[in-house]
Amino acid sequence: EDEVELQSLVKQFLRSISDKISSAPSPECAEEILLHLEETDKNFHNYEFVKYLRQYVENALGSVVEEETNNLTREDGQHAIGSGHDTLIHAVTQRTRYSAE
Repeated sequence: EDEVELQSLVKQFLRSISDKISSAPSPECAEEILLHLEETDKNFHNYEFVKYLRQYVENALGSVVEEETNNLTREDGQHAIGSGHDTLIHAVTQRTRYSAE
């Protein structure tokens, strides 16, 4: 049942963006359009497929990401592994990728 729903969402998503992809002069350009769709399509976060993926990732990784963020951030709000938002994101991403969960 989940697979059927996912197929339906993907088809709906592809129909929604087909004009953008079809107008690309080459497959490489179509790939670039897809890679930057979040930045260029104001409706990106409203697509049901995107919502589904976001929820799936949250359900699958949310607790791991939260735990790693807490582990890497001290109580005073300073990052335990260096300064900067990008550094924290990189560290959490790396630890999450290799987590046993």
